[in-house]
Amino acid sequence: MTATDIALPTLGAAKVLVVEAGEDASTALTAVLRLKGFDARWARTAADALNCAAADPPRAVVIDPALPDADGCELIHRLRGCADPPAVVVVTGHTAPELRRAVSAAGAAAFLLKPADPTELARLLGRLADRGRGAARMSPSGTRVA
Repeated sequence: MTATDIALPTLGAAKVLVVEAGEDASTALTAVLRLKGFDARWARTAADALNCAAADPPRAVVIDPALPDADGCELIHRLRGCADPPAVVVVTGHTAPELRRAVSAAGAAAFLLKPADPTELARLLGRLADRGRGAARMSPSGTRVA
């Protein structure tokens, strides 16, 4: 349990899993999403993310693909292969077009650059959660498609 869990309890809205290796970034993003009304949890590794997703399936996953224990694209692919796959949003500081193409091919619904605008991210997650799990994908050009 973290200070965020005590100060900002979840509101029972759509479940979002934040997968971010950095403690400060994961705590901040989880807190912002909770302030926006999401039931946000975090994991710092791909292994933790898969365990969390199996135990309590999220509607959406926000991933920084720079993980210490696995390739972020492989994690996206594995999450999207679940029986009831969550929508995946990539939030990263890496701007390489190759990364954008790779996460799209793995099944990401959207790609945002850090620092992502919290209001934009919350709106995007809300739309993805409303469409149902995994209904949206990102085209190879990087635009969202239903």
